[in-house]
Amino acid sequence: MNAPQDTVAAFPHAVMPEKAVVSVLLQYPKMLDEVPNLTPEHFHLPATRIVFTLIQELATAGKPVELVSFKTLLHERGELERIGGGSALTDLQTYQPTPIYLQTHMEMLNDKLARRMTIAAAAEMNRVAYEDADAQEIIVATSAPISAIHDTLTATRPARSTKNVITASLARFQELCTGRASPMGIETSLAEINRRFRGLHAKQTVVISGYPGGGKTTLAGQLAIDAAIDAHNTLVCSVELPAEKFMERLLAYVAKRPGDAITDPLRYAREVLGKETLPQYDLDAIKSAALKIAAAPFAIEDLIGATVYQIASCIRRAHRKCPLKVVVVDFVQRIRSAPEMRRESKEQQVAHTSNYLADLAKELGFCLLLPSQLNKTGEAKHAEAINEDADLHLQIIQDRIPHKDGTPATMDHIGIAVMKDRHCGQDGALLPIVLDGPNIRFIPKPFPTK
Repeated sequence: MNAPQDTVAAFPHAVMPEKAVVSVLLQYPKMLDEVPNLTPEHFHLPATRIVFTLIQELATAGKPVELVSFKTLLHERGELERIGGGSALTDLQTYQPTPIYLQTHMEMLNDKLARRMTIAAAAEMNRVAYEDADAQEIIVATSAPISAIHDTLTATRPARSTKNVITASLARFQELCTGRASPMGIETSLAEINRRFRGLHAKQTVVISGYPGGGKTTLAGQLAIDAAIDAHNTLVCSVELPAEKFMERLLAYVAKRPGDAITDPLRYAREVLGKETLPQYDLDAIKSAALKIAAAPFAIEDLIGATVYQIASCIRRAHRKCPLKVVVVDFVQRIRSAPEMRRESKEQQVAHTSNYLADLAKELGFCLLLPSQLNKTGEAKHAEAINEDADLHLQIIQDRIPHKDGTPATMDHIGIAVMKDRHCGQDGALLPIVLDGPNIRFIPKPFPTK
């Protein structure tokens, strides 16, 4: 039952978990490595916050946490009496004799902190709603705080010690040696990518850069739908194209039909096929492609005009329904800047967006495909820092071919350059993969004919 209207609810906090966490850290300060997301804000009680802050300060400085010197430091700072005196510190140290429940208590603290953050965000939203706030104030009050709350609630996974990481790595190595596991990640339709990089991998950020119209969206969409048809949960966040336009490209790719057969079927039938309408075999192929995409674990969200926080919320929402394996955000320069970054340079805005999405990919464990536009000099438009966030940076290489009749030059596809490869060491390689423009797909580069 709900509490009576005149009952004042206690501000969200958990006394026992706060005391238990601080008690463990006083006895085992190295356990701080097991709770890397823990901050002073997790502690609502003044005493536990003061003690944790000093533990964190000493650990960061590489100094030991020893009760006598710890008590002396608190006394010198005038904070010993604020926590209840020396006896209270002793009681706090012995409160939780074992660290076995540390992660459980950490989850409780995360929950209470998120609730306090929610109350603060709601109060701020209430203020801007009643006052004559402008659109910018409303955006700030409703976007960043909600993302921060989501981050707090999803940061409850247990931290892994070095020993656990080594054990997991050796177990993986043993499985590879015996053939029980494969180094291949998510296979794609491009054999060269499978051969060189072992497909797409979890927690990987793949930047796909190119000039406008060079095929960034096409390549990202092709890799994404390859993954979905192979039963990997896939999400496309379309920031530039309306979802229907993006889907038209995917239909053409899966149906193995030219793009015009989807976007302008009557003209294609008349001018290319010499028929009044599309023949039945084309209609059957397109219908089959639609059914195949509909049956795949694939979703596309129209997020034109969205901020990075809104995109992240969309990704988290989809991930909660079913863990994502591949996410496309197309494309990074089209994402609206975060409210707190509006006064920064465009370079800083785009770098913040790229970094935020790359961190999200590692947190949730999906492969991020992040198209990025090049400027006239061949660099990432507004943000060279995008390359720093990439685990794999593929750049679509084109060459300008002038026409003697004075018509605009055309861009010939040369291949895909590996600008950065953090894991396989393929930097500088030129992959023989080119855009087949009319058919909206990337294919192995054909051998030259005599």
